[in-house]
Amino acid sequence: MKPSPKSEPTGAAVPRGSPLVVGAAALFASGVFSQILGLLTLIVTARLLTPTDFGVIAYFVIAVALLEIAQRAISMTLIRQPEVTEAHLNTVFTMQLLLGTSAAGLIWISAPLMGFLGLPALTELIPALCLIAIVSSLKSTRFPLLERDLRFGFVAGEEAISRITYTLFAVCLAWLWRDFWAIVAANFLTQVARVIWSFSVAPMRPRLTLRCWHDCIDVSSWSLGAQITQFLTTNMPQIIIGATLGLADAGIFRIGFRLVSLFTSQVIGPLERVIYPGLASISRTQGNDREAFEQANAILLGIIIPVSVGMALVANHLIVVVAGYEWLAASQVIWVLAPLKAIETLQANVRSASYVQGDTKRLFLRNSILLVVTTILVLLGSNYGFVGAILGSGAASLFAIGLALVMAKDFGTGGLLTPILMAWRTFAAAIAMVTAVLIVSSAYGSGDAIGWAYDSAEDLPLLRIRFAVKVIVGVFTYIATHLLLWQLSGRPKGFESLTLELASKLRNRIVARVS
Repeated sequence: MKPSPKSEPTGAAVPRGSPLVVGAAALFASGVFSQILGLLTLIVTARLLTPTDFGVIAYFVIAVALLEIAQRAISMTLIRQPEVTEAHLNTVFTMQLLLGTSAAGLIWISAPLMGFLGLPALTELIPALCLIAIVSSLKSTRFPLLERDLRFGFVAGEEAISRITYTLFAVCLAWLWRDFWAIVAANFLTQVARVIWSFSVAPMRPRLTLRCWHDCIDVSSWSLGAQITQFLTTNMPQIIIGATLGLADAGIFRIGFRLVSLFTSQVIGPLERVIYPGLASISRTQGNDREAFEQANAILLGIIIPVSVGMALVANHLIVVVAGYEWLAASQVIWVLAPLKAIETLQANVRSASYVQGDTKRLFLRNSILLVVTTILVLLGSNYGFVGAILGSGAASLFAIGLALVMAKDFGTGGLLTPILMAWRTFAAAIAMVTAVLIVSSAYGSGDAIGWAYDSAEDLPLLRIRFAVKVIVGVFTYIATHLLLWQLSGRPKGFESLTLELASKLRNRIVARVS
């Protein structure tokens, strides 16, 4: 196809060197910025809203995110297409619009279901969800081509704009309204901002057509199913807790799970948008993506493991400092799920490799099995109350890790445990970090090991100091141990070398701009 002013951006002028490292740097920086704003939003709204409000918000956010996942699954087909024409772009836009309007119709007729589930308060959200379903379907389908060509700066811009919009409106409206409608309005305005951004950086004049439906439907149908089942699996504990234990418990679980996801799945989201196009590019040009797959595993575990384990070590402090004493029960969610969800991030690479190979049917079947198992385990656990539901969710996470390792064996090299054994320095450094932080805790006295003096608000200033000391000790110990083990191992290629390579490139760019 001859390029034209209206054709999609080509990758000829895009440098391909180290696409995973450079792309991960851009989106990881955007992800860190987004999570800082997300944490700020959580700190403010947790003090302005009630656990019941957060329970309603949990269901609303799940519905909105499900709509985004479905739309994303359709547009992802453009990344894998060997050649994309205007007809492909218009076909995908039409499919997005059909999905959005169909989803709005299904949401509108779901009101009786809310009463059946014992959640009649959620019927108030139905008109807003219908409007969001339609708005989220209007994004420019030329925008995914920027990811296809590894131009991740625009993707990072979308993440930043979305998070800034959400934070500003969520905080301001929560301060004014003091109820869950602040989050509803902030989500709607964020969707509008995403649409505006997509057309501003990737303009197009969409036309309604299904001319190339066959090129898109084979992959997108299974991809959509895989995305939805994966999403439902992640959020099923939240759904079940709200339906069986009440909206207040659902709100407490959301606070804990939100903090876990801020540093696991929310970080992985931007990185996964790098991994899939990167593996696809390598597959198209070199026909071998095993090395890139294993490097991606090293990057994910090296970043996520220390953060999640560190969260579990200071969970009580974190909840009190971030959300307040009334949310202290949410620390139980972090203790159980943070370390498990860190290892479970291996699923991100498995999903990306499956999309590259076009094996989305197998991924859908795997996710369906995991959804059934998660539902059963959390339902059984919820019979024993809030703690039982958390333990059921943890057991489901262990099962998910096992499935991820089984599928990872087909994409990487070595045996079943190779993705974990390749990151042995990461796990060893995490153990050293745990030891150092526990030693610091013991210096405060036995009470600190179980949460320390949560009797009154007067204890909060000292709590902040001890929280900061633990974080500093943990970060220093992890980095020092990781680098020491890397040196003793002969400086092999891995997470450390990739990190130093990235640091060197950033330093060279800064020096070049200054000079």
